[in-house]
Amino acid sequence: MNYSDRRAIQAQPELFTPFGSGQDPSEDRSAQEWHEWLHQELPPPELPEDAPEIIDLFAGCGGLSLPFEVCGFRSIGYEMDASAVETYNRNLDGKCHEAFLTEGMPEDRQDVDVIIGGPPCQPFSQFGYQRGREDSRDGLPVFVDALRRIRPKIAIMENVRGILYRNKGYLRAAVQDMERLGYTVYAEVLKAVEYGVPQKRERVFIVASTVGWEWPTRTVHAPVTAGAALGPMAFAESADSKYLTPSMDEYIAKYEEKSHCVTPRDLHLDRPARTVTCRNLGAATSDMHRLKTPSGKRRMLTVREGARLQSFPDWFEFSGTEYERCQQIGNAVPPLLGLALARQVVKALESPSPFDRKSTGGGMRGKLLESDRITEKVEQALNILRLVGVPVRDMTSRRQERVAKALLAVAGILPGGKWADATSYFDETAEPLTTREIIGVWNEHFGESIADASYDDVRRRDLLFLVEAGLVAPSAADPAADVNDGTRGYSVPLVALDLLRSYEGPDWEKSLLKFRDKAGVLKDRLSKAREFKKVPVTLPDGSEYRLSPGPHNEIQKAVIEEFLPRFSNGAEVLYIGDASKKILHLDEDGLRRVGIREMGKGTLPDIVAYEADRNWLFLIEAVHSSNPISEMRHLALRRLTEGVTAGCLFVSAFADAAGFSRFSKEIGWETEVWIASDPDHMIHFDGGRFLAPHPA
Repeated sequence: MNYSDRRAIQAQPELFTPFGSGQDPSEDRSAQEWHEWLHQELPPPELPEDAPEIIDLFAGCGGLSLPFEVCGFRSIGYEMDASAVETYNRNLDGKCHEAFLTEGMPEDRQDVDVIIGGPPCQPFSQFGYQRGREDSRDGLPVFVDALRRIRPKIAIMENVRGILYRNKGYLRAAVQDMERLGYTVYAEVLKAVEYGVPQKRERVFIVASTVGWEWPTRTVHAPVTAGAALGPMAFAESADSKYLTPSMDEYIAKYEEKSHCVTPRDLHLDRPARTVTCRNLGAATSDMHRLKTPSGKRRMLTVREGARLQSFPDWFEFSGTEYERCQQIGNAVPPLLGLALARQVVKALESPSPFDRKSTGGGMRGKLLESDRITEKVEQALNILRLVGVPVRDMTSRRQERVAKALLAVAGILPGGKWADATSYFDETAEPLTTREIIGVWNEHFGESIADASYDDVRRRDLLFLVEAGLVAPSAADPAADVNDGTRGYSVPLVALDLLRSYEGPDWEKSLLKFRDKAGVLKDRLSKAREFKKVPVTLPDGSEYRLSPGPHNEIQKAVIEEFLPRFSNGAEVLYIGDASKKILHLDEDGLRRVGIREMGKGTLPDIVAYEADRNWLFLIEAVHSSNPISEMRHLALRRLTEGVTAGCLFVSAFADAAGFSRFSKEIGWETEVWIASDPDHMIHFDGGRFLAPHPA
């Protein structure tokens, strides 16, 4: 196929130089110049009938397909979300198909040179449990299968940085599959801010190529600020503006005070924005992107402002409810970043002397996925530390490495060893280690050459984190030993031992929850962000739990203690999610009995309860700042309950009428609404189902 007639824009563009910060509403030249540059780079696609086609897997709303169409390719997208498909087809020349992708899809083709896509990030996100291949949403096998069957010349896959944590080994295995197919694989973390996107967004990109590859160079001299991107709209106030209520402002102030927040999480116009996600465009008030207006009030971002921060041009229009549009924007690849990649694809395909064809028989380029047994074990230990709340991001890379190696030494995990073989004094599988013995393990097995005299530094600066996190017990054999006693031995307590041994197994999530209940979360204690009293909640069977503080969990408490006693006949609570611990209560056997098979956080609603008397299943979302049961959420819950024979009731629960009024237009048909401040009544979005005259 000849690519020589593709648009001239594949050449490296002249670097864009932002003018000013955009922080002053009168200084609008920076916004105007960036806006003009954005639309010059990303005009509406106009493609000839014979344009070469590419396949976009897990296409979303088309954030990655758009720049490829600008570069002359017609895209064929595949996406399961109906509103995203509608947005894609509304704006792009190509066609997006609504489909849940599985292996064997899409159909085999021999005329496609490029496959792009971003498999769902939830299996790898650091905000979840990183189930990877065990997560039903995992799209890596689908992507690799498409390469195996279609054999494009080049493929680009995007995902969150979390894929490099617990699932880095799984990613390496997928890359090895690509190499066995004859591809040279390149891996890199790209920073969107280097390509004109006004946000600090980092994503992992994997390129599999038979025609060579070269990563794009930056396209801006300096970062584009949020103010330069938003321009005058950042200072606009109108009747449609969604202002934070006094209670929301109060909640944010308390959150920032308790967490010793130095820089408030408002949108600062003199710098790039924080990473835009579907969650923080309109979700929990402590994390949402919000603007401080000239009047002093703070408001939520509009859909268009969120799109600007993702570098979508203004002509690109989004379909669906406000919530669905925010989801599409937050999940998208920023088009300006995608454009830099698309230009490199054109170069690789049309160049008579491609960048690097020395290893067309397979191989890997770049250090991101290169590894050895020591590095792999350190990476795994660091991921455990992150998940139990050790603030590893605040450490230098060298300190991270030492703390990880300290955990490995105390647990008896050597390079090439298995976490299931972790040892401890407390189950009589090992003797406690002194700090000098820890140094000896490092030097013998982990490539270190640390002086024996550094033993006190190990205690004060490495083991300290592990002891405070509950992963390591000091003075295991002699609790009365002096703190400065160099002979006292360290070992892994039993609850931490269960956690470590489960790391690579199916019981990891349960062990993590158990550990958090026993030991807490270190970073919360260090920042004092959890000095609030926990919210006590009593289940109908009398068992007690304590929810983390916050308005969302107050609603959950009301649902369990007020709603269920009123509207169910002794319903059994099968699941409760908690904003801090992810899952607070999970009755897997009970959920399976009623026919629910998928039990992950984000799949289930906030509360699931079953009443045997009437064979009713309650699926309840507690709504504070996001996620009522909209039409899309209702559809997802219907899919979740396809195997359920009980009658399903879908309920959105609100704290008060004001909270309900914010989301009343988003409530899905054939669902219910309950308001905690008026607990004896229900609101039915069911048409004529409950319409009947009252007795005279």
